[in-house]
Amino acid sequence: MSAKSGPAIPNVRGGYKPQSTSNVLTYVLVTISVIVLAALIIGGVVLTANREKDSGLDPNGTVTSGNTDLTVGSATAPVTIDLFEDALCPACGMFEKSQGEEVADAVRGGKLRVRFHMLNFLNESSPSRDYSTRAAAAMQCVAGEKNQELFLKFHSALFQQQPMEGGSSDHSNDDLAKIAREAGANEATQRCIANGTQVDAAAKAAQESVNQLSKAVGGNVSTPSVLLEGKKVDHSNPDWLKNILKDQQ
Repeated sequence: MSAKSGPAIPNVRGGYKPQSTSNVLTYVLVTISVIVLAALIIGGVVLTANREKDSGLDPNGTVTSGNTDLTVGSATAPVTIDLFEDALCPACGMFEKSQGEEVADAVRGGKLRVRFHMLNFLNESSPSRDYSTRAAAAMQCVAGEKNQELFLKFHSALFQQQPMEGGSSDHSNDDLAKIAREAGANEATQRCIANGTQVDAAAKAAQESVNQLSKAVGGNVSTPSVLLEGKKVDHSNPDWLKNILKDQQ
């Protein structure tokens, strides 16, 4: 097989061989090409990441846990709201079914950050007398995976499969673990829910959240309640979220 990378050098035995410098030059050119290609790829990755960061998108979609809340959404989102709910509250179920997806989409799009506060004042309206607390504890277990999409799916499922206030049955811890599994939670999270690991923490967070909401609304605590910069939002207006997002553009 003949090489054509350089001029031929006569050989007394016939045939020819390339100049020794031609192979060196080829290797140098190939090496340079690889380096340039790698730089372009890395640069593209960095540029994409920077664009996502600049746009407010949160590709990792994490969840953070505070003393009173479970927070989803980019830290650079232009709007942050506090959402107070009780897992047994019928009005909260209606809120989730009518507006929950819009809220979740705004979170996914980097436009909104939500601090979820799960209250438990409807415990006594559940057959188990502690359903609201156990459901809040389940949300804390799910939040432990720090997976935003999982958290949003589980939160929605809790209200889509909501027991009736004052009804004859509610979800056991095993039932809640099953709902979490169907949302994509791992086995450790399912055990956390089934064992009621976060029940005490959820009860404490609920009480502190009630105190926080009470101070903000002058003692008139109800769920669902939405606070924006510490002030109550009239979410009966179906365009409430569009309006506050538009104001921040």
